[in-house]
Amino acid sequence: MVIYIKLNGDLNIKDLEFIGKGTQGKIYRIDSQRCIKVFNKKKSCMEETKTLLMAQGDMHFPRFYKSGDNYIIREYIDGIELNEYLSKHILTPQISMKIIELYESMVKVGYLRKDAAIFHIFVTPSDELKLIDTAKAMKKKSTVPNLILSGLEDIGYKDVFFNFLKTNKPDYYNQWINFSRKIYKKVC
Repeated sequence: MVIYIKLNGDLNIKDLEFIGKGTQGKIYRIDSQRCIKVFNKKKSCMEETKTLLMAQGDMHFPRFYKSGDNYIIREYIDGIELNEYLSKHILTPQISMKIIELYESMVKVGYLRKDAAIFHIFVTPSDELKLIDTAKAMKKKSTVPNLILSGLEDIGYKDVFFNFLKTNKPDYYNQWINFSRKIYKKVC
């Protein structure tokens, strides 16, 4: 099946670099600034469009450019998944604070689900964190970032992160210490 998207000219998905897939669809790189996510279902596309639009203006989320019935064109995020980054680097206080800032951005933009799998969080070359998948941000309500905490536990950084919280963000420490372990597997 060949997919053509009307932009300023025709965009043929076959000509684009495939960069990943998830449960909702596939992502292709258009150029150094933009990518396109082609969805399996129109409803999923509408939901993610809504959540991306909610977050425009916040540096932790990709810029939105355009959407259609089954696709979104958004900012291409150059970076590495947080779990991969932490397999090569230690969890520093700076990255711990950036995780908190990302959580607070989810609160600020109005997401019901203040959480994400850590492989949906990218560390950019300038060490900023960006949430690349907002598809489920309005599907479930959660105030404790169980997926983030579970992901940090999986790679051995739960105690380091909670020690950081205890010292620097004691309110979060008290709210999150008894988090519910979640398993969220990456679709390859």
